[in-house]
Amino acid sequence: MADFNISVLFVEDNDTLRFLYEKMISRRVNKVFSGENGQVGLDLFLQHKPDLVLTDISMPVMDGLQMIKKIKEHAPDVKVVVMSAYSNNEYFLEAISLGVNGYLIKPVDASRLFAVIQDMATTIIIKKELEEKELERRQAEENLKRSLAEKDILLREVHHRVKNNMQIISSILHMQERLVVDPGLISILHESQNRIRSMALIHEHLYQSQNLANIRFDNYVKNLAVNLARTYADQQRKINFNYDIAEVNFPLDIGIPCGLILNELISNSFKHAFKDKITGTINIVLKKEMQDGYLLEISDDGIGMKSPVDPEKSGSLGMKIVHNLVRQLEGSISYDFSSGTKFLIKFNL
Repeated sequence: MADFNISVLFVEDNDTLRFLYEKMISRRVNKVFSGENGQVGLDLFLQHKPDLVLTDISMPVMDGLQMIKKIKEHAPDVKVVVMSAYSNNEYFLEAISLGVNGYLIKPVDASRLFAVIQDMATTIIIKKELEEKELERRQAEENLKRSLAEKDILLREVHHRVKNNMQIISSILHMQERLVVDPGLISILHESQNRIRSMALIHEHLYQSQNLANIRFDNYVKNLAVNLARTYADQQRKINFNYDIAEVNFPLDIGIPCGLILNELISNSFKHAFKDKITGTINIVLKKEMQDGYLLEISDDGIGMKSPVDPEKSGSLGMKIVHNLVRQLEGSISYDFSSGTKFLIKFNL
């Protein structure tokens, strides 16, 4: 096994010296390429891309300095050590200006030569290891990005399919609704459609969102309110919405319960709050409180309740759903029927 895990190009016009140094160097490094002049050396470098160049200066066809200049044009960072019998300043300064890493005066004894090769090899190997680690890091990063992109596509497809399946269920209920004549059953089917649509809308927003982990809830609330207004449009009343909603992002396990709560309470206002009234307002407030706390308030300026009862004990399926969902959020609910109806729900993320 070689002492130095590098490849070396050795260029020398003296056949005896070239053979001697080549044999000596080949025992210590992985691979040695040798040439008798600068042109051959340049050709060997371009073909094999060695890690270190050891070269004489004065050679026929192309001298060592000319060769170094052309090599540096192709590989500016390659390590180059000059071995020359000439010690004058002109050669030395020109070699330095070309960016050589060492200048040895011949004759060079083996210990001195291998000390220089060892220094060069250490730097070369460290650089290679760093480049390999950087390449591995970039490949890992690319693989991670690719994996995340694939998961992103799959997750979007899941939300898209869930939304489509819910819309199919809603359509089936609508078809069933048209086949029944019992007003109570029609109302149950109608309310079930609204609940399914409110969940489908969550998945639609996530499918269209850049962030699949969270839903932009302020946008969702307004879309849900508009959809419910269309559902109850046949009541011939002008109901306005008043929003005071913070720009918040909720994860799916918070967004769906909140969406269903809004669906039930807004629907209740449409169904009960504005009897004998032509116009009305439904207020929706969502505010961030201390730390991770949130306040969701749904109120209206409708007729209210003359004899208020505890909504949880009213027997209404909608209110039972609301209370179960509040418990799912580990939140609390309170109400005020003194002027219209008002529901206040507090919960934490």
